[in-house]
Amino acid sequence: MIYLIDDNQNSQRQNQYNINFIEDGTFNGYLTSVERIEKREKANDILHLKFLQNAKCILLHITTEDWDVEKGFLSGSTSNVRKIKEEIADFGDKIPLVLFSNNMGEPEVENPHFIRGIKKNLFYEHLKVFVEYYKNTGEIELQILAWGKNFQAKEVRNIGNIVLEAIISQKNTDKLDLKNLPKQFQEFIKLSFSNISYEVFLDDLEKNPVTISEFREKIQSIIESYLQYGENIYTW
Repeated sequence: MIYLIDDNQNSQRQNQYNINFIEDGTFNGYLTSVERIEKREKANDILHLKFLQNAKCILLHITTEDWDVEKGFLSGSTSNVRKIKEEIADFGDKIPLVLFSNNMGEPEVENPHFIRGIKKNLFYEHLKVFVEYYKNTGEIELQILAWGKNFQAKEVRNIGNIVLEAIISQKNTDKLDLKNLPKQFQEFIKLSFSNISYEVFLDDLEKNPVTISEFREKIQSIIESYLQYGENIYTW
């Protein structure tokens, strides 16, 4: 279960972000929304948060205020946020964790299990695709929250540019020398052609050499395919 911790005061999700799939139960069994968590007087009391210990992922609005049955939301009081972040999830080491808020900027992806910060509107823009991916695969892919459904495009583009940079000084008519390719080329091929091993791919490339111009075009076509479709639609 993915747990979304957000006080959602003034029904902000529905009124500002036009998000209804959470309240209408579209992802029942996969996503649970928690809007109110009571404050405990003892600073080290986390017994009321034990329900989160089996979470597949925790999505935490870092300004979610503590709740009091008589007083309602306690302005400025965020003790539960601290406990979830530091003790329950341990900054993603125990449970994958995402921190979001209006005050944050570009996504800060600390590691595959922890997004240190992401702006709230961007978080909600990508949330549905993120949960759908989890529902369909059973996997938590935090990069979807950071970069959207075409999250791999950013990685493929960065690696592809490294590969192209390594041959930038060579003439278009030269034959590609595999020895001049950087080690990142292996990762680029693994991402782009999941149905073939790198060793088989490399062997085929040696037997069917290409020019620098042809090689550049192929790499650029794959990058463009990821940017447009979120996957590689081309054969080599």
